[in-house]
Amino acid sequence: MPRTQRPVINGYFNYFEQCGDAMRSVFRDNLDCRRYLANLYELKLRFEVPIYAWCLLPVSASILTGPFRSSEDATEFMQSLSLFQVEPRRMTAPSTASRRWEQRFQLCQVAPGYWPLACMRYMEFLPVRAGECDMPWNYAWSSFRARMGIEPSALLDPYLGYLRMGNDEEDRRECYRLFMGRGVPDGEAATIREALLRASPLKG
Repeated sequence: MPRTQRPVINGYFNYFEQCGDAMRSVFRDNLDCRRYLANLYELKLRFEVPIYAWCLLPVSASILTGPFRSSEDATEFMQSLSLFQVEPRRMTAPSTASRRWEQRFQLCQVAPGYWPLACMRYMEFLPVRAGECDMPWNYAWSSFRARMGIEPSALLDPYLGYLRMGNDEEDRRECYRLFMGRGVPDGEAATIREALLRASPLKG
């Protein structure tokens, strides 16, 4: 859990990533994932912040949000998510008792424009890159299926750049499918990853 507040750039989006301590699994099964997303929905309402993308992998959670009202809100938002734990009554092995998040989360702030779309695509491709599935639409725990209307979710908010992809939802989904179909360019993926690890803004 973060010990200090991180400054928030006014009007910038936020790419958060939190990982299990020592890369241990934090999501054991579908129930864990559903509980985490339900918690995320409650925090979305509490902080009045839009959620544009997410991806839950066994060892990590990635989230793209809209701008926060303050640095305090951004920090409290992630601190609240960091409290998520596997329910003790469901732990079946001694090793699971120590399952928790790394002490600090990663935060990359993202300028409006193209980069939020790039981060959405990068995030929704993470299960493929991690070997969890062969295609993004085959993974249940990212925002891609909700965006495509396969499994609608009240958690997902439409990003303005996505809305501009077409005149109606069918057009937008088709344009986004084509955008996803190009894959994530290696240079773009490296830029996003470096910005996340260095906590440097994505802009330009």
